[in-house]
Amino acid sequence: MDEMIKRLIICFIILVCMSLTTGCWDEREINDQAIILGWGFDQNEDGDYIGSAQIVVPGEVGEKSSGQGKGYMVETATGKSLLDVSQNLQRKLSRKVFQSHQKVIIIGERLARNGISNILDLYSREPELPIRTNFFVLKNGDALEFMEVEYKMEDMPSTAAMKMFQSTAGPESTTFKDFLEDASSEGISPTLPILEIISSKEREKDTETFRLGGRAIFNQDLESVGFLSYRESVDRLWITNKLNTHKFTTHLVEEKGSVGILGMNFNSKIQPIIQNNQVKFHITLSGTGVVRENNTVLDLKQPKNLQIIERSFNKNLQEHMKSTITKVQKEYKTDILGFGQSVHKKYPGKWKIWKKDWSKKFSDADITVKVEIDIERTGVTGSPLHLKESEIQK
Repeated sequence: MDEMIKRLIICFIILVCMSLTTGCWDEREINDQAIILGWGFDQNEDGDYIGSAQIVVPGEVGEKSSGQGKGYMVETATGKSLLDVSQNLQRKLSRKVFQSHQKVIIIGERLARNGISNILDLYSREPELPIRTNFFVLKNGDALEFMEVEYKMEDMPSTAAMKMFQSTAGPESTTFKDFLEDASSEGISPTLPILEIISSKEREKDTETFRLGGRAIFNQDLESVGFLSYRESVDRLWITNKLNTHKFTTHLVEEKGSVGILGMNFNSKIQPIIQNNQVKFHITLSGTGVVRENNTVLDLKQPKNLQIIERSFNKNLQEHMKSTITKVQKEYKTDILGFGQSVHKKYPGKWKIWKKDWSKKFSDADITVKVEIDIERTGVTGSPLHLKESEIQK
């Protein structure tokens, strides 16, 4: 009898498990979905939104090398709002739009300058849209142009943009979540990375490709006010303590050549000082370097020659850093460097008074910079191997 009861219990447990694993009631079959990996958003002269979606073509992903297809299609729609765009796009597709696998959003320059608060509002309310979607601004063009550019190394151009950024930007991220955090933080304005479409020569035919640029600067109203070059964006990373490694080159006039280093261990210290109701900032930037290229006649195993290199690097890096800060401070008047955060932390009382007019305070502030790069190693050799002994400066 006990054995019978045990068997009945086991059968009951099996039946319960089967009922719980039959699937979700709202499960959607993959064959019924239009999987979007990338969105592009633009705005025309009338203020209407234009959306362009990069949609996976089933059966052709991964087949590009065999010539069977691109692996994706691009479809567009317009609307008075972004919700309109999404609805009007669905009217062109036989499958239900599915955005949970979305990786990238490209914003055209016109829309970026007019403001992207509507995009952020939509993405903060829609549960299906992933909060870690990567955002980019296309400089000097519309997002639709990017969506239609093929990229030979990846099946999907939108995936290529994300991988470019991940391979060059160190610890910094550019997801929707990170942009929201910067936009809502005290004392710093947000930025987004730039993509640029460029022409290239291939087999005597002009083709288009794209590359990663610098950063688009946004004010507190989330309107793009300007751009940093890629090199200037490295300065920004250093100041905000987000720079991991970077290769720098300096030209030595008297030695008639250049030296390249791999920089690492970067650190930044921003010190705000308030005097007579005015704020000053002193920035100390430090790091270490390893010589990776020496195109001079200097034997860098000699301490005096190594000091010549260090002085040249510190001088050139300091001048470039001053130029970048001046551009941000005087031309764009938008604090993307976190100076306001340092005031907020050290002088919270003053910050409450100043924060509403921080753009003017920031643009009028006196800022000094000191750069200290310590070159610790010179590589395997001290001088270029192709030089004769008599040509080397010891």
